[in-house]
Amino acid sequence: MYADRKGWELGPVHVDVTFLREQDVERIERTIKLAPTLTAEQRTRLAEIAEKTPVTKTLKRSIAITTVLV
Repeated sequence: MYADRKGWELGPVHVDVTFLREQDVERIERTIKLAPTLTAEQRTRLAEIAEKTPVTKTLKRSIAITTVLV
């Protein structure tokens, strides 16, 4: 939605999410793959937006989420 509002040609987006449990510690590893046509500034902004989604905010109350942008 954000990229659309900005008029950015987003291209394909792929998100891999892995839920990990080590003893009593749970965490999520998230990898976001964006099109190489986006500028560094656009990629950075989209990563910031991903951290502010309602789902991410809710999950971060009780579980660590690590995000990698590629």
